[in-house]
Amino acid sequence: MKKIKFTIDFLIGHRKQNFLFLLTLFFLLSCNKEIKKWSFRPNEITGKDAFISHGNPKTSFSGSDKLHMLSLSVNDSIPNDQRFLIRFGFRTIPDKTVVDSAFIYLYALEPGHFGKNNSFMSYEINELWVSRDVNWENQPALREKSKKTYMAPQEKYQNYKIDVTDYVNKVLIGEIKNYGHLFMLEDEMKSYKGVRFHSSNSKKEELRPKLEVFYRE
Repeated sequence: MKKIKFTIDFLIGHRKQNFLFLLTLFFLLSCNKEIKKWSFRPNEITGKDAFISHGNPKTSFSGSDKLHMLSLSVNDSIPNDQRFLIRFGFRTIPDKTVVDSAFIYLYALEPGHFGKNNSFMSYEINELWVSRDVNWENQPALREKSKKTYMAPQEKYQNYKIDVTDYVNKVLIGEIKNYGHLFMLEDEMKSYKGVRFHSSNSKKEELRPKLEVFYRE
């Protein structure tokens, strides 16, 4: 009986060892999956971006080479705040892909950022909008809880790398729709300041906004 019990214990222990070995091997293989990069830099045809102006509330500025956030009013008596919207399509990335990281790159536009206290915010957009039609009066609804704040530029031509990892993952698993982001100054009441970037209409291809997504396959 002791010999039989020893044999059974040995077999059970051997199976446990095999199971642990296979589990460890699976984990190592999963961790060693190659990280791939998907990159998209739209042009004047494929780009979906525009700035909107309080001073020109019915005008669409989707054809501009600029994406900026401005406060140009004089003592806030003549409102001329400006914001911008941007959306990148990434349907070619398989649904339910787990993204390691994703970033929007925004490149400073001449004559550069100006003014003081020009930190800014981004919001996830919560409804469909069309570049050629969007304006101040019909700007789309936002997900208020999605607000992120960015430090004011420390340099006149400072570029920005915006982390959108959570957003891209939520879109890929079907939690939200991809309607892009709206960017605006954190304080639009204090006048004469702004942050300026190239749009997808920029003549300088290397300075157009770009989305990069890093994922494992």
